[in-house]
Amino acid sequence: MLNFKRITSAAAAAAMLSSMAACGSTTANVLTIDGEQVKAGVYIYYSYVAYSDAVKTISEQDSEIDTNDKEVVKKQNIDGKKALDWIQDKALTYCKEHVAVNKEFEAAGLTLSDETVSEIDDTMESMWAQSQESFEKNGISESSVREVMEYTYIASELFYYYYNIDGKEGVTEKDAHDYYVDNTARVQYVSFNSVDGAGEALEGSAKDKFKKMVDEYLSAVEKLSDREKIENKMNDIQEEYNAYVTSVAEEEAAKAAATATDEEGNLITTTTTEATTTSEGETTTTTTTEPYANEKFIAKVTTDEKTKEEDLTYSPNKAVYDYIFEEAKTNKPGVVYDEESNSYYLVVRYDMEERMTEDDIWTDDLKRGVVSAMYSKDFQKKLDEWVAALDVKVNTAAVKRYDPFDIDFSTDSK
Repeated sequence: MLNFKRITSAAAAAAMLSSMAACGSTTANVLTIDGEQVKAGVYIYYSYVAYSDAVKTISEQDSEIDTNDKEVVKKQNIDGKKALDWIQDKALTYCKEHVAVNKEFEAAGLTLSDETVSEIDDTMESMWAQSQESFEKNGISESSVREVMEYTYIASELFYYYYNIDGKEGVTEKDAHDYYVDNTARVQYVSFNSVDGAGEALEGSAKDKFKKMVDEYLSAVEKLSDREKIENKMNDIQEEYNAYVTSVAEEEAAKAAATATDEEGNLITTTTTEATTTSEGETTTTTTTEPYANEKFIAKVTTDEKTKEEDLTYSPNKAVYDYIFEEAKTNKPGVVYDEESNSYYLVVRYDMEERMTEDDIWTDDLKRGVVSAMYSKDFQKKLDEWVAALDVKVNTAAVKRYDPFDIDFSTDSK
């Protein structure tokens, strides 16, 4: 489980202790892994996560299913398994990964920094105040929640121990740099929605006139070759189009007001008051546009053999995305029409390398994000190998007792 920051709340131990007393100590631990016992509270928490995973998966399979109804969820099948079996297997896997990561972290001689421990302390204090009731109700102790929270930090540190730049697996800054440049587009675009002031799609000569306006903007940008001048022109076009949209909307509103009638059919008149400002009260406002303020970075969509086209999201839409990655040339504008949104897009792709400096976007945070995108699957493979090597003994009585469908979400704070 590589989502390193999944913990969102904390809980206390009282309810779990009382429930353990009621049923005896045989279910206080759910698994024993390489001699290490996994507490019931940790397993219950991961059951909660696994249940959430199941709901998400079921919704993706069929959005019409009412996943708010636990009985409906329970009747579903996921990957050929009954929902209950799938959730329990997932929770057990999370527990195994939890132990495997902790063992490898210790074997590597790693420790959490004082700053990280302090961050965990502060977060736990906040979570405890917010969600104690919910976790007590579900039998998850404060110590169990803290253990899972610490795991998220430990997993992150272990990942970067292997895959950060100059890490154990030999990742270089050039590797990360080239990956980002190859898989990210630096662009600027202006979208022109082909509708009238009332939001109705333009047709016939009105649409032709609108398209002519877009083409004129394209011609104005095509005359430029310098990136900075192109960007400034694109900013101007955005402002002009915004003003155009406002004027069209105002004209439509004025027409509506001019023909508005009351309940008796009488024409409603309106009075417009113009505000004036004396020279003594005048103020001057200067608007400064930040460099690159309207640029966007669009990541290349990655897929594998299990990816379904309907599950993919393209920014800002498929038509523009395809143009950016398949046709666009550096500093050369183009117009793309997206039929679904009935919009024209004036698009320019810029040189990514121009901004790949540590004073600009190529910061340490971005580098860490890039290696995460590059090597998460590799780390998961490594994690699967660690898990496979574990000696696991499952307490089936405990697994049966801690039914994920008995978890009460009613007071859970997100």
